[in-house]
Amino acid sequence: MVHTLGEKEFIEVRTNRNKYKITDNEQSVLATKTIGIVGLSVGQSIALTLAMERTCGHIRLADFDTAELSNLNRLRTGVHNLGLRKTVIAAREIAEIDPYLDVKIFNEGLTDDNINDFFTKDGKLDVLVEVCDGLDIKVISRFKAREFKVPVVMDTNDRGMLDIERFDLEPDRPIFHGLADDLDPNKIKGLSNEDKVPYILKMIGAKTISMRLKASMMEVEQSINTWPQLASSVVLGGALTTDACRKILLGQNHESGRYYVDFDEVIKYDEIESNIQANRSLYDGPPELTIDVMRGIAGKYNSRDIAGKVSYDKIETIVKAASQAPSGGNAQPWKFLYNNDRLYICHDEHYSFSLLDFKNAGSYIGFGAMLENIEITAASLGLKANASVFPLNEDRRLVAVVSFENENSNNPYKYLSPVIPLRVTNRTKGDKRVLPEKDKNDLISIAATIPGARLQLFEQEETIASFAEILTNSERIRFLHPQGHYDTFVKELRFTTEEILRTSDGLDIDTLNMSVSDKAAMQIAKDMSAISFLHKLEKGEAFKKISRQGVMSASAIGVMSMDGHDAIHFLQGGRAMQRVWLEANNRNISLQPISQAIFMIERYLGNGQVDFNKYEQAEIHKIQDNLSGLLNLENGRYPVFIFRLFYGVEPKERALRRPLDKILFVN
Repeated sequence: MVHTLGEKEFIEVRTNRNKYKITDNEQSVLATKTIGIVGLSVGQSIALTLAMERTCGHIRLADFDTAELSNLNRLRTGVHNLGLRKTVIAAREIAEIDPYLDVKIFNEGLTDDNINDFFTKDGKLDVLVEVCDGLDIKVISRFKAREFKVPVVMDTNDRGMLDIERFDLEPDRPIFHGLADDLDPNKIKGLSNEDKVPYILKMIGAKTISMRLKASMMEVEQSINTWPQLASSVVLGGALTTDACRKILLGQNHESGRYYVDFDEVIKYDEIESNIQANRSLYDGPPELTIDVMRGIAGKYNSRDIAGKVSYDKIETIVKAASQAPSGGNAQPWKFLYNNDRLYICHDEHYSFSLLDFKNAGSYIGFGAMLENIEITAASLGLKANASVFPLNEDRRLVAVVSFENENSNNPYKYLSPVIPLRVTNRTKGDKRVLPEKDKNDLISIAATIPGARLQLFEQEETIASFAEILTNSERIRFLHPQGHYDTFVKELRFTTEEILRTSDGLDIDTLNMSVSDKAAMQIAKDMSAISFLHKLEKGEAFKKISRQGVMSASAIGVMSMDGHDAIHFLQGGRAMQRVWLEANNRNISLQPISQAIFMIERYLGNGQVDFNKYEQAEIHKIQDNLSGLLNLENGRYPVFIFRLFYGVEPKERALRRPLDKILFVN
């Protein structure tokens, strides 16, 4: 039993210390106002602050949820209230602060049946405070607020971000400042927390959320269940929202907008939380090859062989086909010099320099595929191509010199010439259809036509799952590694049409066959500081999820191995791979390279203690052991390329190639 003053005296004494930040007249005006709060985790702090300051006389509380132990990092209550409705917890605490405040509770949250009552019964709301997790309710409540001309205030408890939407003054104002007018609430009901991420990011701005929230969002439904909320941010939100509501109710502010009170900007961390200050210019590699440098390299080559005369039209046709070869990240690290009837093929490391291209192993796969394209195309033109590979031992920037003879070639694969411009990396999901035995045997036989090459195909579901773990974990390590992140998000991925058309290289993100939520994750992952934080935590499971689905949809996993792993072995492996790829596509079998593990292992074996930290070394060592266990190769054989085979729809977008005038030069 508690004895209190009567209502008038109680309010006068309790608000006495408000004076004169709030005058008597203002306090009287506020006592007539009604505020509705939707969402009572963050909203509880707001409700209690509104009540303590007595910013209104009537409060409506809506939430369908009950208190759980995981709420207690931000919900001010005790373990004795676990399982109790959040509306009841908030209403009880308000009553204990001020029994004369009028509080109405909506225990089902906002529904189609009660939303009009919430806004209008016993008087229209003067302000709606929306701080709920339900994405559909966020949108629906704003449409309703606009219908009834009620201003909306929202706190996000990240960077002190506060949204004010003055639908009372601007009844035609787009919701969320125009960032979400196209959202259909009916389509977003029942989405998982992960699938909500792209919509949430659209509304609150992917570029403006804090570094740690970005990092956390990459882990939603991976190592954490949902996005984080801190008590300090929630309490700050209570203060910011109460202040904004008071100014709106007293006519002291009439502006819509988005505002920040960012403690991290005011009170900074002692140390930068990431290694983003690393000298990232080191990741760009050597300068681009110039025509003068190429001429100098070509001038070192001496040959007494007589090269046949070939029309320039045919050379252009051959080089165009050569440039259709695959390359890691579509880097296209090649340039051609046609001089003295010979085609000089140069490696421009400026484009291929990366974490995964240790000693140019990945690039040589691409150059091997290129040489295959050249020989097949030349044969289709009635020419025989003769390639001298790595002719300058002291300068391997000259990968090959090709001369041509005007005689019909007996190349048995010239029938694949029309397939070269159609060959494509397909990243769509497969339908798990079993590959016919004849196709499998033919592909294995074609690979074996390159001396030292061997193709293994793995079809068992359990084995494919093991490959998926190996390959996706390699991808995770690459994305988290400072250089790997730079390679991916600065040098490789293209997020806009302008970038794609300007560079004609790299990977258009639309070719990666990602879900909307995965694309949103990649937008967040562009922030090096957030990824550095995940790197420090040894997390990043979302990166595995992004690529796992594709691997698991494979009809078979193919592994090309060679009898060594020097430069020539990777180059020859590239030739074998291209023959298999062209033949597979010719039979309407799709192929996607997934070789990250191989090239990560190559760097680990060659320079692991310098290029990787102890955690990465341990992870890559585990990857190596698991891959070796799956392949069971005899001593002296090494995997050089891994890919998945499947039946899938034709990709809608294809990676571009640089125009000939950027890669072919005539001396």
